[in-house]
Amino acid sequence: MDSKPPDSPDRTAAEAPKHVLSAAARPHRGDTIGAADVGDVLLKFAVVLLCSINAVLWEVYTEAPFMAALWAVIAVWFLIWMIREVRNR
Repeated sequence: MDSKPPDSPDRTAAEAPKHVLSAAARPHRGDTIGAADVGDVLLKFAVVLLCSINAVLWEVYTEAPFMAALWAVIAVWFLIWMIREVRNR
């Protein structure tokens, strides 16, 4: 028998599937979002959420407006940092 299996490694470029040769078949790995990037975003959202909760608790339970304002500023700062980071990507 003289036929080659379809996945033979010695195929020429003309015989190769088009998706293998096409650069547009899949995005560059630097342009995709990985698990680490998703984890970073979720961590930053958790920081903003917890800082906001701390701000409310300091104001309601301890009646310490300075500490409540400090935690609110931290939450806003993290939110601004997240927005700037997304714009710079």
